[in-house]
Amino acid sequence: MILGSGHFVGGTDVAPGLYDVVPGPDQSGEFVVTGTDRYDEVLGSPGTQGVPQIRVRISTGDQIQVSGLSQVFFTPVATPFVTTHSAVTLYAGTWTVGQDLGPGHYVATPGAGESGTVVVTSEGINETVSGDRSQGSAPSFTFNVKDGDMIEISGLGQLNLTPS
Repeated sequence: MILGSGHFVGGTDVAPGLYDVVPGPDQSGEFVVTGTDRYDEVLGSPGTQGVPQIRVRISTGDQIQVSGLSQVFFTPVATPFVTTHSAVTLYAGTWTVGQDLGPGHYVATPGAGESGTVVVTSEGINETVSGDRSQGSAPSFTFNVKDGDMIEISGLGQLNLTPS
């Protein structure tokens, strides 16, 4: 599915579900979802400002606002259940332990030059990490997650999780 700039509603304009969302070529703009699910990211194709993609869960009634982008591509995600504790690379969006990655103890490291936040409310995690040491944030952190935990990532095009 392709949308342009405008206001859209989950369940009306976008079917409820899990999506990877990417901007059109050479574009950068704001992508905001409010309602049951909440996201606020600058989406940018390579060479422009913003994260290159975001994983979003759209629910019925969610308000979707696209600004400054003439094309935003929604690709449905059919994720197999993951139960193994293994290395994985995530990016901006919402991820479910036991679906997108296995439960366990991980070291999180952002992509080179990137900075953003990682939140796992159920585990009391709210960390800012930066691949740019001049930012003053930690270059990595260690955390533990269990089945059903939701990981929310903002501002990062790449977050490497390595089992520890």
